[in-house]
Amino acid sequence: PFIAAMRRSNATRSIGRGLAAIEPAAGTLVGYAAKEGTTAFDGAGRNSPYTAGLLAHLGEPGVDIQFVFRKVRDTVLAATGGKQEPFTYGSLPGREIFIAPPRGPTAVSPANNSSRDASLTEIELWTSIRGSKSSGALKDYLQLYPDGLFVPLARLQIQQLENADHQSDASQEDAPNELAKRIQRELGRVGCNPGKPDGIWGGRTREALRRFARHSGAEIDMAKPTTIALKELEGSTARVCPVVARPNSIEPRHASNPNTRPRPTTEQKRAAAAPSASRPARVCRAETHDECRVRARAAGARRGSGFCRDRITICE
Repeated sequence: PFIAAMRRSNATRSIGRGLAAIEPAAGTLVGYAAKEGTTAFDGAGRNSPYTAGLLAHLGEPGVDIQFVFRKVRDTVLAATGGKQEPFTYGSLPGREIFIAPPRGPTAVSPANNSSRDASLTEIELWTSIRGSKSSGALKDYLQLYPDGLFVPLARLQIQQLENADHQSDASQEDAPNELAKRIQRELGRVGCNPGKPDGIWGGRTREALRRFARHSGAEIDMAKPTTIALKELEGSTARVCPVVARPNSIEPRHASNPNTRPRPTTEQKRAAAAPSASRPARVCRAETHDECRVRARAAGARRGSGFCRDRITICE
């Protein structure tokens, strides 16, 4: 009758905002789901953790009532991770009090003993894995005890772990791109020009970081974005990579180039075209590279450093 009454009490198992102590009469024991000033958990399953503990232990034959409540206390503490501690108040006489009387030697059922042992084993297993950060151990518990006392708690903890894993994966996926962007911005600030900060760790970014390392003397891994590289860049307060000037091309000017020949006059053109037996034919050739360099240097004396760009034809 007592167990049946406990089962019918599901609708009113919720506790208010804390329990207050009472003064029971002599010879009375009062069991509370939580100690004074605390509240009890409703649980996620059919029964609350406290009700589940009572159902598991009240029917054990030959167990004194005070020891029954000690077992209930241990079960509830294990189920709630130490957040809910049942308590008893009162004073009982010196004799033993049993809810289920002891059975005689002939009445001992191996099946019942096996059931009690299984319950204790389940509680011990849950106590060892309830704070696990791996869902594998919790899933093993669900396979061993599909109808166990702690199934709702195990499923809830598995869901929380899986949600945390998804959030961690997403943050790790975004982290390298964001780190690469910050490094690219810093490379641009110190004059190493990695291009637009797009978070893509490509060849242009690695080359810019290589220039920074060469001019700053820092030892940096170029293969991937690292916080070490970011700290080295942030520690540079001035420009690091030098300005690269584009080479100026020098186009020769006939008027200012002393090595160029003046335009021939009309008489000279006619004389050159007329055949002459006493004068050998003119030989034309392409200007050599050295001659071109000398001509370019002479032209650059007034215009800056030049280089050989276009060669001319020399006729002798």
